[in-house]
Amino acid sequence: MKSWIIAGILCGGLTLAAANFDELCSAGAQAAKEKDFVTAEAKYGEAVDAAETSQQKCRAVLGKFQAMRRLKKSQEAEKFALAAAEDEMIKPQEARNILNTVASGYLWTKGKQDFALNLLRQAQNCEAPKNGNVYYRTYYYMALVYLQQDQPQAAIETLENILQTKGIHPANLYSANMVIGKAYEKLGKTEKALEHYRTALENGKKVKYKFNLSEAEKAIGRLGK
Repeated sequence: MKSWIIAGILCGGLTLAAANFDELCSAGAQAAKEKDFVTAEAKYGEAVDAAETSQQKCRAVLGKFQAMRRLKKSQEAEKFALAAAEDEMIKPQEARNILNTVASGYLWTKGKQDFALNLLRQAQNCEAPKNGNVYYRTYYYMALVYLQQDQPQAAIETLENILQTKGIHPANLYSANMVIGKAYEKLGKTEKALEHYRTALENGKKVKYKFNLSEAEKAIGRLGK
């Protein structure tokens, strides 16, 4: 009898904790939507403490990180997020997500692109499903940096392996082929670029939600004349 009572208390406690976490994250998201980033940071900070799983903690960490950045606390936000990525509760996939997110803020920032690449190389060491968004973003972001640094061949090589992975979402195949197309354009290989823009468009049309295909259509129209 006592064991059933104890089990019921524990189950009730877990349910309450989950509800509390969801409520805190919802409050943080609502505050961010209303551009009240001070409240958003506070609520997500409470959610970090209330988190009971790796996924929950990652969600709260990223929410607080974004709120801090909107408050112009970029260095503090970066330090907070990178420390969280090493937290014992955080599993490799969520650590990779955090590293990707921090790196994404510096993809177009001269003087910080090498730092972004370093974070993304660390992310490569964090296991994640190969057909998932978290895995894909690591290489997509790396390729974007290489394009910015005028290394089109490196961008192509970074994404070519991704295209061979089964089960990748067509939206990711669209963006990967668009980047490769741009890289081939930089190399002066128009036919190869056009081939990838057309593949991008083909995959973009498979996306079931509303999806903007205009970039691929314009590139095909420009090169296909």
